Amino acid sequence: METTLTLYPYLHRGTWVFDDPRTGLKEEAFVMGTTEMISRLLDAKGIGDAARGFRLTFADRPFAGHDVRLTWLRGDCRTGNWYGGEVAGDRMEGWLCPALYSYFLQAPATIYVQVGSLPDGVDPIWIPPAGVITRRFVEAPWQPGRDG
Repeated sequence: METTLTLYPYLHRGTWVFDDPRTGLKEEAFVMGTTEMISRLLDAKGIGDAARGFRLTFADRPFAGHDVRLTWLRGDCRTGNWYGGEVAGDRMEGWLCPALYSYFLQAPATIYVQVGSLPDGVDPIWIPPAGVITRRFVEAPWQPGRDG
């Protein structure tokens, strides 16, 4: 297991989603409180233009510069897991779908998170090559006027 993992989420249909060619995930959505947690943290850190993409680093162990420590609250491997913590001064909870198991063998007791600006040269949107089958556990809900 790597010490830290990094994804590059972007805004799609008013919801933060990410693509990850390593796992085959395409437009995997952060829902049920997690999009709000991410937005709160991005706002607090003043990360401008995050809708086009930002850096999200996470691990099951503390790492230098992490912004948030999330603690497992409840859940199971079939329906996902709820995590909670202080996010930029507010107590918040969010649900992580079974895509979590693409990165951890079991739901970690804690997840440490850091957000930052999208690095130069990184395109967060993965265009799979012809013939590559992608997967998704959760789709971003369609919201009129909120397509991003």
